[in-house]
Amino acid sequence: MDEQFDDIRPFNDDEIPAAVASLSKEEYFRKAIGFLPGDTETFMKEFSTVSTTDEFQTRMLFPFLKWIAATTSDSLRGVGFENLDPSKSYTYISNHRDILLDATLLGLLLAEHGIPTPETALGDNLLVYPWMSELVRVNKSIIVYRNMPMMKTLEEAHRLSGYINHALRDKNRSVWIAQREGRAKNSDDRTQESVIKMLAFEGEGDIRHNVEALHIVPVSISYEYDPCDYLKAREFQLKRDNPEFKKSPKDDLNSMSTGLLGKKGNIRFTISGSISDEAAKLPCHLKRAEYFTAVAGIMDRRIHQGYCMFSGNYVAYDLLTGTEQFAGKYTEAEKQKFQDYLEGQLSKIDNLPNPDYKYLRTKILEMYANPLRNKMAVSDMP
Repeated sequence: MDEQFDDIRPFNDDEIPAAVASLSKEEYFRKAIGFLPGDTETFMKEFSTVSTTDEFQTRMLFPFLKWIAATTSDSLRGVGFENLDPSKSYTYISNHRDILLDATLLGLLLAEHGIPTPETALGDNLLVYPWMSELVRVNKSIIVYRNMPMMKTLEEAHRLSGYINHALRDKNRSVWIAQREGRAKNSDDRTQESVIKMLAFEGEGDIRHNVEALHIVPVSISYEYDPCDYLKAREFQLKRDNPEFKKSPKDDLNSMSTGLLGKKGNIRFTISGSISDEAAKLPCHLKRAEYFTAVAGIMDRRIHQGYCMFSGNYVAYDLLTGTEQFAGKYTEAEKQKFQDYLEGQLSKIDNLPNPDYKYLRTKILEMYANPLRNKMAVSDMP
């Protein structure tokens, strides 16, 4: 059955040695490795002996992720792993903060708790060079083709749904996918109903059965600081001033490297239980569109409830609203620290004609205030 998915699925273990050999000959892959800590030749020698996807993650990826966490964050923690059964497959759906780290850090945390790592859906727009497609498939990635004609997009959505359901049902492999295509640049995280619809396309029953069979597990990701916040603010102004503006592959590469290597403060993952039981209780009279709206609403509520709030979120909310509603949640020193951080990020914005700093400042503040707003809406917070 895998044949119909050959160009989008992760490599099978018996394909790993050939992929590793191919990557080892790739000049630009070797150059990319040069940015890692340690000696490139030592890395390449170790890499050449990798023979399975799990081995690649355990021996090559996870040490790198631990180094990233140690050098770019103050702490990396997760809660909610008791909600998972290591013998079962799940569809992890999370808000999307970092292009590369969201899924890989989740995989690291799952592995540390004895839970198999998921296959991860990744847009082909991020795979700027051909060798990148090969590398991510070694790392259990599923390629999602984007920016195609409408009919081809629908065809690919069915094929992606077919593969994900095949992975869950036949391979007993968990899958991770973001709650929307692309990141919510203002951090107002909302699940796209089209993502839920796509996942339910190719199940073995009606839409309700298909959604429940996915065993969707919402995951909330909270970064104390988003290294890409100033890049997102810049993009907001560029799109405001020119609605036709589109990011270039160079912009995507810059976002990837900035997100990977930039300072993040504390990072928190909150894993909810499966929504299958809650989805099963939705009224039977709901029409198809209403049902998907209701499922997306469950997702949003769980993700918003799982956010971890940092002092900067409270400071940003008060600065944005011109109030002191949350003054009891931070000290004057913490407020000054966030304001200094904000000014520092604004100073990084370049290659922007006529920068509107009032607008840019507001956009960055929204990125930190919106998670708090959303959590307030679904909890007993004041």
